Amino acid sequence: MIDIFIPSYHRPYNLKTVRYFLKIGWDAKKIHLFIDSEADDRADYEVVAKKYSINLYVFDMDEARRRYDYVHRASVSRRSAGQARNMFYDYAKKLGIEFFMIQDDDTTGYQVKNYGKYLRKATLEDIMITFENIKNFMYKRRIGCFGISQTGDIIGGINKKLLRNKVMNTTFILTKYIYRGERGIQDDDTSQFTTIMNEGLFTGSLADGIILSQTLSCTAEGGLTDLYNECKLLNKALVTVIQYPSAIFAERQEKNGGRLHHHIVSRYLYPKILKGTERDNIAWDTYSEDIPFTNEPKRKNK
Repeated sequence: MIDIFIPSYHRPYNLKTVRYFLKIGWDAKKIHLFIDSEADDRADYEVVAKKYSINLYVFDMDEARRRYDYVHRASVSRRSAGQARNMFYDYAKKLGIEFFMIQDDDTTGYQVKNYGKYLRKATLEDIMITFENIKNFMYKRRIGCFGISQTGDIIGGINKKLLRNKVMNTTFILTKYIYRGERGIQDDDTSQFTTIMNEGLFTGSLADGIILSQTLSCTAEGGLTDLYNECKLLNKALVTVIQYPSAIFAERQEKNGGRLHHHIVSRYLYPKILKGTERDNIAWDTYSEDIPFTNEPKRKNK
């Protein structure tokens, strides 16, 4: 079974992702839970980790802040989910884990869909086969980051494409090619995959098949809800607009109830010129200067 890395904040007794994967039969030793050194509920997390027999790690928040690159301006608490996810690479190296999946702590399950049409809940076998196929694909084509779509991606009708140009809440990382990829304020994952595309590297997610049952932002106590309430959702929506104004713009989206959000025109991010016909232009290591990919600060933050 693939190792699952889960960042968590102020949710020691509401770890839906942990409960879900254990319920379907995932190996507890393959589940790795992460909290930061400033967390005031570490003792509670230790109790829960012991109860479920999962791994618990505490990363250095000061180190995470130093390595994290804020886009526009930092939040009041100077924290984000991306900081936790960036620190995963150090722990993966120490643990000898080259390939892992990142999942938020509020997952309730996966669905099997065909062209956006719901068929049934995903079984353990469905998930294991899909995860293993993605792993094989990433190793074969030498890709550092790939993902699985979520229910919010299906809004707007049937999509018969195999690939979506985004990577969100189920993110697979092959550490040979990517290193601390997240930056931003709150929308770290979107910042990551758009920057990967802007660098000319291939990434994306399965557009159909196994789909994550998405939890809406700001609907559960703790976790990112605390940070959203601190910074307001506008910061989440407009981070990438600030980064890439020629490819990403803000709009009021009818399908989201008129909420102001970003609109990514991925064809302006993805390069269309192939650099040669004899090399694999999907592989991240086609050109040695492209790897390892990182969004780390170009200068040291004080």
